[in-house]
Amino acid sequence: MELLDCIVIGGGQSGLYTAKCLAEKNLEYLLLERNRVGDVWRNRLANMKLFTSRQFCALPGMAFDGDPGGFSSVGEVADYLESYAQGFDLNIRDATEVVSVTRHGENFMVATADGVEFTARSIVNATGSNQVCIVPEIANRLSDEVVQYTADTHEFDRVPEGCRVVVVGDGASGRQIAALLNGRGEKVTLSTGTSRGLPPNTVFGRDIFWWLKKLGILFADRNSIVAKILRKRNPVPCGEFNNKRLRKRGIRIRGATLSCSGNELRFECGHSEKADVVVWAVGYRDNVDWLKIDKCVAEGEFIQEYGVTPEPGLFVVGRKWQSCRASELIMGVERDVRMVVDKLSRYLEVGN
Repeated sequence: MELLDCIVIGGGQSGLYTAKCLAEKNLEYLLLERNRVGDVWRNRLANMKLFTSRQFCALPGMAFDGDPGGFSSVGEVADYLESYAQGFDLNIRDATEVVSVTRHGENFMVATADGVEFTARSIVNATGSNQVCIVPEIANRLSDEVVQYTADTHEFDRVPEGCRVVVVGDGASGRQIAALLNGRGEKVTLSTGTSRGLPPNTVFGRDIFWWLKKLGILFADRNSIVAKILRKRNPVPCGEFNNKRLRKRGIRIRGATLSCSGNELRFECGHSEKADVVVWAVGYRDNVDWLKIDKCVAEGEFIQEYGVTPEPGLFVVGRKWQSCRASELIMGVERDVRMVVDKLSRYLEVGN
């Protein structure tokens, strides 16, 4: 069995750029993608827009087509990533789901769902932060007559016009889903959580992320005072879908969802609503089932410090706040990946 220098797991933006950096260092690598390159974006609500403009959606070495100041759809990003992989002829095996990663002596063994095994001296987990939609336990208390979806569904076109919809979760996804369904004639309620800032996407004619980058906020170290304040406030730049504008569209704004019973949801604000459809958009959790190295997982999450895990040779990229606020964004990929690939290269050199 061929021994690779590195196996990259996940073909999103972080995984692709990791593969490119490994190739530039003449390392023998293979990128394994469960579906098709770009599906991490393609499998989202078709009409959904990114909250960063196109000027911040390009990976190093390939421009992103379109108006730099405009906001791309998730489909555009998916197609861009596929073009990136093809343009740099990256060594990718798609439609390959990793079911286990184990340590075997000095190397790692990677097993896939189709029965193929690979060995490598190092691993980079590039599966990203948004893997499995969270559905809270209270969802089980809803009647079977209530149709339930998560934010990653493609079936919103099946929602009958005029039905009662409650969208639970007020991040960028939840707010866009509420606006979409409201525009199709549904009676929509948005259940919000902790109060957070909802700044506009543009300030003085520029993408707000241009300002945040210019001021050094986006790339401030995650342990800095600036980063700690930002994490606590957790603003979402989707001013187009703030509470005031959603109310003008006829969407009811309620507090956090406290409980469910039958077809009714009760909210922190004291109101309750009956629903025919509930959409859960309360965030994501990691899928850690495939990693069979216990010391790298705690409470269902990957353990890492700036991309380095407790297991020598196992690295992570594309995590929320891996090094800074930009880590989760496409614009933060270059810095974090280069940092990790440099550490990986030094690890391989020491092992020789």
